[in-house]
Amino acid sequence: MLLLSASFVLLVHTGAVALPTAAAPEAIEKVPMQTQSSTQNTNVLFIVLDTTRYDHMSAYGYPRKTTPVFDELAEYGVLFENSYSVVPYTTSSHISMMSSQYPFVYQPRPMRANSSGFVTIPEKYLMMAEVLKANGYNTAAVISVGMMDWDSGLSQGFDYYNFPPGVRLAAETTPFALDWLEENANNGKFFLWFHLYDPHDNYMEHDGITEQYVDYNKMYDELYPQHFTEIRKVISRYDGEIRFGDDHIGMVIDKLEELGVKDNTLIVYTSDHGEQFGEHETPFYRGMSFPVLYEHARTLYDQETHVPLVMSLPGTLPEGKKVDSFVEHVDLMPTVLDVLGIPSTEKAQGVSLLPLMQGDVNSFRQFAFTHLYPIISPYYKSAVQEECWKYIYDHYQDEPQLFNLCDDPQETINLVDEEHEQALRLEEKLIEHIENYSGSVEGATPEFDVETFQRLRALGYLQ
Repeated sequence: MLLLSASFVLLVHTGAVALPTAAAPEAIEKVPMQTQSSTQNTNVLFIVLDTTRYDHMSAYGYPRKTTPVFDELAEYGVLFENSYSVVPYTTSSHISMMSSQYPFVYQPRPMRANSSGFVTIPEKYLMMAEVLKANGYNTAAVISVGMMDWDSGLSQGFDYYNFPPGVRLAAETTPFALDWLEENANNGKFFLWFHLYDPHDNYMEHDGITEQYVDYNKMYDELYPQHFTEIRKVISRYDGEIRFGDDHIGMVIDKLEELGVKDNTLIVYTSDHGEQFGEHETPFYRGMSFPVLYEHARTLYDQETHVPLVMSLPGTLPEGKKVDSFVEHVDLMPTVLDVLGIPSTEKAQGVSLLPLMQGDVNSFRQFAFTHLYPIISPYYKSAVQEECWKYIYDHYQDEPQLFNLCDDPQETINLVDEEHEQALRLEEKLIEHIENYSGSVEGATPEFDVETFQRLRALGYLQ
């Protein structure tokens, strides 16, 4: 038996081992940070293209040319081949990026298996924008979905925080970023977080773009053959949405060049999570009479957790380099600070990727951790994976899964019984990782208000 069981704008001037239940970490005091003067005056453009699978991007070998802007950054920067979201849900993933905290630490799980709370990070946690602001940066966020409003805690440290009441397209979001850069890019160093939501369902068609991807992708031939036409339509729209978002990201990068600041701007381009297209059995929902054709925030398979990541800074970071070590979203905040020459926070749970980019691979972690918790959806799972082995544990169903990724990259053959020792070894690693970052102070899970519930349901996260 295995071990485990059961558009608004904010202007700011200032025998069994289980995961912790409703537990919060040791309190983190927010104290004024010691600033560090920097002569390089490097800016930061932090880009997140929502819901983008790494294997639907041409830089990772996808046969369709979906991401020319990302591809160019990879040509002149560092491409990470094994980058993982620590949680496949939009708000949680961004919080982990911006705080370097695992989601089970800043938002403990509820006692029951249902969606019962709203994702938020308490004010006591230090966010990347706060550190940069304390070090002389002008800070701005231009985002495309209202669930990441100031109640999420993500606005901490931003002078300018622009978001819609619901969802807006890249064509509606991008002008705010361009205008902000026009007014601020040459008025001191800046940190701009730019988020686009377009590849998230429901996928829209775009004239001149969607029709480029109508050729059916053979990687989906064996999935739901009775719904061939629908799958073909879904994939073409999804790839078109990725291209639409990437094109608008290109507009922002072009603006940096127009303003003469591109060469001294660190560009980080990633996604918060991926998307499934029927590769694994999933619950019936949304009134469909057959398994869903696209989804996320329900499993920890690679289709949802393996995300793109590229970083570029001419003259500082290597050009055309590929890194195949495991990296996680909690590493992004320490990395940005390290590249800028700013000390990371003591409570950061990720590590800087700068030594890794400079060739130090031996001292880096040899695994990735991912987590799915039932604050938004009724799924509670944890996973750890190495080069060839991946272990997933469903805490509510008491169900372990073990996959040999070298032989079975699509994670279809559960070897937990045949490879019992491997399962035990990875489960112990999973427990150790969780215990290393878990606190003991009791905490509460916030409840939904009516408006929040309606927004999340409209976005597809609740039913």
